[in-house]
Amino acid sequence: MDKVRAAIVGYGYAGRRYHASLIDAAQGIELCAVASRAPERREQARQDWDVAVYPSVDQLLADESVELVVLATPHDTHKPLAVQCLDAGKHVVTDKLMCMNTAEADQMIDAARRNERMLSVFQNRRWDCDFLTLRAVLAEGRLGELRTIESCVVTNEKASPDAWRSQKRHGGGSFRDWGPHLLDQLLLLVDSPVDRVLCDMYYEQSNIDVDTAARCRIGFLNGVQCLVETGWTSPLPRLRWSVQGTRGTFRKFGVDPQVLGIREGRVDPGLPLPEGEHPETCVEQNGRSVRERVETVPGNWPAYYENIAAHLRRNVDLAVTPGQARRVMRLIDAAFESAELRKRVRLDEPAPG
Repeated sequence: MDKVRAAIVGYGYAGRRYHASLIDAAQGIELCAVASRAPERREQARQDWDVAVYPSVDQLLADESVELVVLATPHDTHKPLAVQCLDAGKHVVTDKLMCMNTAEADQMIDAARRNERMLSVFQNRRWDCDFLTLRAVLAEGRLGELRTIESCVVTNEKASPDAWRSQKRHGGGSFRDWGPHLLDQLLLLVDSPVDRVLCDMYYEQSNIDVDTAARCRIGFLNGVQCLVETGWTSPLPRLRWSVQGTRGTFRKFGVDPQVLGIREGRVDPGLPLPEGEHPETCVEQNGRSVRERVETVPGNWPAYYENIAAHLRRNVDLAVTPGQARRVMRLIDAAFESAELRKRVRLDEPAPG
């Protein structure tokens, strides 16, 4: 069966290192074109992949061989570009964050429906080794009934005022950077509607206008309590996961090492975890606490694009659906509303399904 022909709009770090590399590594899909306004980036793409390059989205959309457009551009461009591409008859993947707010998400979803085209959001962190391992531990019932989840990614990366991720108008900030991944993971772990959100955001760099840290508490109707924390403020490693059940605890330091390969321009799902970052559980057994290292499920970021190809060619269920992405956007909207009003925000959410 022929491969899905994909094009990337934007060839900065995300477009080049993440999307192009993962498309190249995935089965059933191939990169055929790149659009960028920057001549040097178009030339880089041509050298990297020997693909067609275009200076504008309009010219890219005129290429009838392109089936799927991947938006690796700033967050505030996702809605207008996605609608334009969907109206042109292309399938669309947007990088996370999906867009700026839930209202924009609805416009994107409406465009996908009326054009009968696929829309998905790049949630590669569903295929992180730590997340896959945690899901396996919970599925086996090792921890008992789920009670609390703490999910944290806090680094010491100072934000550059010239970078778009440090600018409010482009949808920058620590919470809009890592928050979409962490919230998406929570919504997969907890099979219950969200009841309430309480968020504090901190602005600790005077030369930028976005949050440098955030702590977001999420309560689910089934009683599970979650804490999501993001930031660019800690010089010391923070606990990535702390998950408590009625019978035991799961914990893990560090993020998936696939990012190390990506930074070097290669896709390597098999990179070993550094010492001290292996997941472990402490579980009550026969009246005593037993602490042990958990065998890590290998991560696999190319699986995201393999699912996209399988969906388009064989009608396999889409892994990251527009409805799931919209739930994430509702949580992000509620978090910013809570931080601005300095109070808890209630969500009237239907049961997931």
